[in-house]
Amino acid sequence: MSQEVTGRTRTFTAGAAIPQYSRVKLSSGKLAVADGADGAITIGTTTRETFADGDEVAVLLRNAQGTHQFIASEAIAVGDACYTVDDGEVEKSAAATTLVGIALTASSADQGLVLRFT
Repeated sequence: MSQEVTGRTRTFTAGAAIPQYSRVKLSSGKLAVADGADGAITIGTTTRETFADGDEVAVLLRNAQGTHQFIASEAIAVGDACYTVDDGEVEKSAAATTLVGIALTASSADQGLVLRFT
């Protein structure tokens, strides 16, 4: 039987500790942090941190309406295009893999948060 998700989030089981706002994918049926090359298979971003394999966490689905928060791997200015990179993060470098959106807020340093539009 198939499942339909009508909300912005869905709960998944984490396969390891995952930081809040990380881009995630499914690996062997559990959440894993997405790398830069995983842009097309990223399912969304975690809404809170997980601490261990087996933790349950809601994921803001990639196609959900509204803005999404991401972890920035570098300083990003408002209006910069944001691309996927390793460790579930985004950066402004066009050399990165997949465009995820345009920054609506600035990030001043590594590990800062940035909003993007969908």
